[in-house]
Amino acid sequence: MELNKKALKILLEYDLLNPDKTEKEDFEFAKDAGYMFDRITQTHDETIEFALQELNKCEKKNMTDLFLSSLSSGRLDWRIGLSAYNILRMFPKHFIESNGVNCIICSSKSYELVDFSFINSIRFNIGGIISGRIYHLAFILQQHNKLPHVKPTKKDFDIFQSIIEIVRNAESNDSPSKVQKKIGKVEGFKSNAEQRKALLETLGFCSILETEEHKGFLHQFINLGLAPRSRHSSDWLYPVDWWKGRDGINQDALKFWFGEYEELRSLFK
Repeated sequence: MELNKKALKILLEYDLLNPDKTEKEDFEFAKDAGYMFDRITQTHDETIEFALQELNKCEKKNMTDLFLSSLSSGRLDWRIGLSAYNILRMFPKHFIESNGVNCIICSSKSYELVDFSFINSIRFNIGGIISGRIYHLAFILQQHNKLPHVKPTKKDFDIFQSIIEIVRNAESNDSPSKVQKKIGKVEGFKSNAEQRKALLETLGFCSILETEEHKGFLHQFINLGLAPRSRHSSDWLYPVDWWKGRDGINQDALKFWFGEYEELRSLFK
């Protein structure tokens, strides 16, 4: 699936705080190409219904294939779907229960003016979610379901194995930030710190990186808006925020997500 480089450039230069900075002609070009979108108001209840409809279209194997395929290609829009899928797998179907501002179950607002262009820029620029808001997750899954089914290459498997081995061999007190720097040296894996942070957070949502006390999403839903933080200043998302090298790899979760790949069999010995 070839990228429209002009439309993508317009999208990546989009400024959420100054949306009018994008020329109208450029916006319309990127919109026609499917990269930018008009802002619309959505309600909590209709968005949950829409998100769960998109979830029902997903297949786990397609999610992991695209995630792995992103590693050598640099297609971050292929990578982000696994995060949204993990959270929505365990997301409780519910109607708004408001505390006056946000839903007490999922922390999303009862309605919101949603800037899909901004969310789409996250897809292409970071490759991981920045919040657990249902308005973001629903859009990400919708766009992910439009992608072609791509098969990982040997290079993808090699990169993934290297990342897992780096995590597995981390020193006892290694923080996620330290591991993030180490995986930046993996051959063939072009990334910046923010993208590597998002990748480790995705492994956290998968429960591959978690702690005994702070579990990922494999068997439960966690409201990211209310999830505990390891320290006030931390900018890592739960549960990786709590992870240290001594916590290692949850082998059962790794096998759940990637155990059927013959190319990764050495990870499960």
